[in-house]
Amino acid sequence: MKKPGEVFADASVYDPGIEAIVPRYDELHDTILNAPPHDRDEPVSVLELGAGTGELTSKLLTRFPESEVLVVDHSDQMLAQAERKLETFGDRVALESGAFPDDYPQAEERYDLVVSSLAVHHLDEEGKRDLFDAIYDSLAPGGWFVNGDVVRFDAPHLETLSEEMIQNWVRSKGWEESEFMDEWEASDDYDDPSTLTDQLVWLRESGFESVTSIWQYYNFAVYGGGKPS
Repeated sequence: MKKPGEVFADASVYDPGIEAIVPRYDELHDTILNAPPHDRDEPVSVLELGAGTGELTSKLLTRFPESEVLVVDHSDQMLAQAERKLETFGDRVALESGAFPDDYPQAEERYDLVVSSLAVHHLDEEGKRDLFDAIYDSLAPGGWFVNGDVVRFDAPHLETLSEEMIQNWVRSKGWEESEFMDEWEASDDYDDPSTLTDQLVWLRESGFESVTSIWQYYNFAVYGGGKPS
């Protein structure tokens, strides 16, 4: 049985598959990379939650050449792909199997940056709020949390608009939408996206400051906030 985040039965096709189903995937990643306040030559301690195949991790390690990243995912097949992709970075990256917020972040750790991409939406409201609390506690003073994820619209017509946009995007990549879903075994069984507005409120309630939405394209958004110095 597939776990949350295992959109495709074969993890080796995740990278090309996700680019075909998530519009502006690279732009979402670029925004996550550009959002933190850290200088590129700073030694940055990073926790990445739900790292999947390590695509964002590779970009982080390249963008911040003095950084060290702890990669967390609960899918063994995703971690296997990530290990192969990230082996050139040596001991700057560590991979751990675990779930969030149950296993990570751990209270005794302190990170300069916590990031996640297309993972937090698998949690329900209580899970998201618990995770935001745990991330806040795990950040060093002045640290930041940045998340790129699926969000839900309150307005039904905007949800329909987003679904149509994704179908058109899939077709633009050379797939018929139904053929794509059958071929890649995509599933939203584990999805529980919340509104962007709610999540910004929950971040503030967890103690974050400078909470903001940084980028949005239909029902995909990048948002975050910082821990006071």
